[in-house]
Amino acid sequence: MAKSVLFICTGNTCRSVMAEYLLRHRARQAGVEVEVRSAGLQAFPGDSATEHALKALAELGIDAAGHRSRPVNPQLLAEADLILAMTARHKEELLRLAPELADRIFLLKEYAEMLAAGQEQEYSLENNYEIRDPFGQSLEAYREARREIDEAVQLLLARGMGGGSRMRIAVGADHGGFQAKGAVVEYLRSKGYEVVDFGTASPDSCDYPDIAQPVCRAVLAGEYDLGILICGTGIGMSIAANRIPGIRAALCGDTFSARMAREHNDANVLCLGGRVLGLGLMLDIIDAYLQGSFLGGRHKTRIEKIEQMN
Repeated sequence: MAKSVLFICTGNTCRSVMAEYLLRHRARQAGVEVEVRSAGLQAFPGDSATEHALKALAELGIDAAGHRSRPVNPQLLAEADLILAMTARHKEELLRLAPELADRIFLLKEYAEMLAAGQEQEYSLENNYEIRDPFGQSLEAYREARREIDEAVQLLLARGMGGGSRMRIAVGADHGGFQAKGAVVEYLRSKGYEVVDFGTASPDSCDYPDIAQPVCRAVLAGEYDLGILICGTGIGMSIAANRIPGIRAALCGDTFSARMAREHNDANVLCLGGRVLGLGLMLDIIDAYLQGSFLGGRHKTRIEKIEQMN
């Protein structure tokens, strides 16, 4: 398993900086020890990260003010177990510079898809693995690059780094969500998450509060990082879950809402409708939810106000 990762972009002031600091941040959260560095193929030594890159990272509580750019050099490449580039052009240049390291050089999103598929499975280089350069663009462009990088980084930790904690997810459903629950549990385990099924164990009729309560209590106790609850519409589960102080359950029917539930609302439980969502959309919603992370800032202030409400 790779224990030294080098991220490469053009100037080492935007994408590779965000990748370096995101991986270091997520590794610390997961209890994984990894050496992380970044460099640029056309970098000027000593440049700081761009203002928008710093701001995009700061929104996740990450301070990259001390970053200084460095150009790629043979020693950096030779010392890295894994070299991850942002675009095909970067990868081609790296292969030209160090053809002997071809087995270590990948695009970041390409490598993440390899991990998702499994090392023995085929993956297509026809897919779009490019992370576009946000340099000179809006803060929103940086946020989108950060989101893409963060998704790949979290998958890298879950499936590629080894030795650390996996995200723990508590899953429960009543009879209305029983069939979907089985597929969800199988899917999450295939993605490398640690999953515990809280029932129900059959399609026989049962009461959704009896499932919601133990899942939510386990999340609040810190036994699990997040919870997923499924009933026929998701409404009953969300009402029951939100009766428990400290639970912020979000009923989501689309991927944008799921991502915002994490980023803006710090939702610790996701509720889904097993009878109103197709399985494909349900899994996409789950991916968006699990790959998100709380932005803090003004959103934290709002969460605190919610917690103070009677």
